[in-house]
Amino acid sequence: MTDSKNLQKTLFTFHHEASVLLRSGWSDSPRPIERFLSIIESDEMISAYLEDCIDNHTPRGFNVSEEFDAVSRQMGSTFGPFSVVPEEESAQVYLILKELVERNIQGHSMLFYGYANGSKKYANMYKGFLDGVAQRLISNVEGYLRLAGIEMGMGNSGGHVTTNFNGPVGSAQLNQPSGEAIVYATQNNGINARELNEILDSVLSAAESNLDDVEVLKDIEENLESIREQVTSDKPKRGIIRGAVSFLRGISASTQFSAALAELVEFLSDHGIPILPSA
Repeated sequence: MTDSKNLQKTLFTFHHEASVLLRSGWSDSPRPIERFLSIIESDEMISAYLEDCIDNHTPRGFNVSEEFDAVSRQMGSTFGPFSVVPEEESAQVYLILKELVERNIQGHSMLFYGYANGSKKYANMYKGFLDGVAQRLISNVEGYLRLAGIEMGMGNSGGHVTTNFNGPVGSAQLNQPSGEAIVYATQNNGINARELNEILDSVLSAAESNLDDVEVLKDIEENLESIREQVTSDKPKRGIIRGAVSFLRGISASTQFSAALAELVEFLSDHGIPILPSA
């Protein structure tokens, strides 16, 4: 039986790997998907969930090879329809991602054209596929892990998947979670979300390469998420941002971590949120 400590580690690793996948670029396909599948398959708890979905919940008549052939033959077509039952949906998406890796589908493949949303850029097509297909599995696994945490008495301390989107306030986009997952949506107003995400990711990556304490890494990630949420909100609370930066400054890590943190402070200052020099 999985104990709460191991579950927290699983949540942390899963959240990180899901973020890496959702922010990957089209030119790297299918390596980011292969990496994500390898990580989740190596986790005993997640692999047990996936095996159960495949063995007991694959929708009747679903054939992933035929699905791929159908989508590949007709430009602009997409996978689906997907089941509204989380376990069945997970089986469908997991098999699709496995088939994508096995067929070595590149980021410029016609397979992604149906997810272009009117764009002619490979980056948008690939991102559309991740948001429309891979995100379904991520949300369902997230929900499964969070429910397991609740049953173990962890409350709401588990990880979460954050989906960022851009646009004016009047045209906000709703992110609908699948299964029991929670998807936090962030509205970006006048902020270069991509640059912010890259800086926050570099801070976290620097910490992960230097620190082994899972609890400290979890605290770092939560403070980075607080900064992300506040900076991209309509009315950012500067006190929360400064408090999070103050916490990060108190972490004794590598020179790389300090450099990434300095870049974050500069970004905040450039966007009207000055941070006092460290003592």
